[in-house]
Amino acid sequence: MNQLLRNGVSLIAGRILLSAARMLAALAVARLAGAESFGAYAFLLSLMGLAEWLVDFGQTDIAVRDIARRPHRRAATLAALARAKRWQGAAAALALPLLLIASGQGAIALAACAGSVAILAIAALQPARVTLRFALRMDRDIGAELAGVALMLPLLLLASLARAPLPLLIASLAAGRLLQAALTIRWAGPLGPPASRRITAFSLARRAAPLGVAGLLVLLYDALAPLLLARLTDWRAVALFAAATRFTSPALVAIQALNGAFFPILSGQWRRDPAAFAATQQDALFLAMALAAPLFAGLHVAADAIMRLLGPDFAAAAPLLRLMAWVLLARAVTTAMSPLILIAGRQGRAMRLTLAALGAQLSALLLLVPRFGGLGAAIGYLAIELTLGTVAVSALAQSSTGVRLDWRPVAGVAAAAILIALLIGATPLGGTLTGGALAGLLTVAVTFALGHRRLAALRLQERPA
Repeated sequence: MNQLLRNGVSLIAGRILLSAARMLAALAVARLAGAESFGAYAFLLSLMGLAEWLVDFGQTDIAVRDIARRPHRRAATLAALARAKRWQGAAAALALPLLLIASGQGAIALAACAGSVAILAIAALQPARVTLRFALRMDRDIGAELAGVALMLPLLLLASLARAPLPLLIASLAAGRLLQAALTIRWAGPLGPPASRRITAFSLARRAAPLGVAGLLVLLYDALAPLLLARLTDWRAVALFAAATRFTSPALVAIQALNGAFFPILSGQWRRDPAAFAATQQDALFLAMALAAPLFAGLHVAADAIMRLLGPDFAAAAPLLRLMAWVLLARAVTTAMSPLILIAGRQGRAMRLTLAALGAQLSALLLLVPRFGGLGAAIGYLAIELTLGTVAVSALAQSSTGVRLDWRPVAGVAAAAILIALLIGATPLGGTLTGGALAGLLTVAVTFALGHRRLAALRLQERPA
């Protein structure tokens, strides 16, 4: 089987399974612990996501890119990455509980200590992850993460059934991360012979700094709403917003996994074969929308029934979920186009664009959250994503790489999904799981009808030698 096909299928399927497992974990905590406890749990997970990115800081992608362009420097690049991860992991793990104590959130600092163990595990596995990605063995990378979640989920369910405190809930996640790190390192094998030429950790960090800062700003952009809701409202508002966003994450995770499969191919094609580069990116963009559109339609139609799955406390979040479904459509395009900026080496421009979006998002949240709560946060997300996300990122990606894409197939799939969602939502099936499933299936059918030739002729290319 073609390597890209194998990686694409395994990554997308794996990420969807991971999202489903994590959604089940959130469902267990929400139903057994209540909205306020779930709010604290979701808040800490957001902070851990920020800490994990600080550990990575874009260096994994830069290492993959550098090795793809200069394979003879593989050993030196991996050695530099390993050195960087040692001090970054220790710094992030120590900072998480200390910052919570300093900010007056000492009640969850003990749980943050358990989260620090997970952060150290993520730091340890990253050189091995680069090795697997360069070898186009992302299936092993996702397999290790699935094994970790398979350990975490029953531990979390047992802790939730026992009404265990937050530190034990987070400790279950740390146990899964430790298993993931062990398997990733084992499956990647030795990093290779000692490097004949030394690359300093600082030089790698310097090249990755614009991407790292841009990624950090993106995560801050996503974490702003929970942070401000916690500060300006209460844990219940945090819980409602976090619950709504949980249901949009599977599509985004799948699209990110798809980009991970295409990224090494695109990196090698950009300078060597511009025509193949444009064709491959066209496929990646269409597939991203093909993944997002059915989920948009299903979530938009079935929002009321979906939120009731979490318990009666969460029924009020249905309008939030509908708005976040619109954000999902916009994010699909943004996520599919943003790797082109990295491939072209325009991380600085990406950072400035993300900084502008962060500032606009902060202003919108400060204006809307006090008046509308979580609904105001969702409105702000949608407005900023459409303007400074989808449109601006797509324009920058095309101008940076010189590629010109055909947007008609993507626009057709999106328009069909919107029309289907609105029509079924206006029938008695609106607000039901049956209606959501029907909307998703119809969108899949229309997507295939609009893009069957592209899907049939999908360019599944091997990594350039």
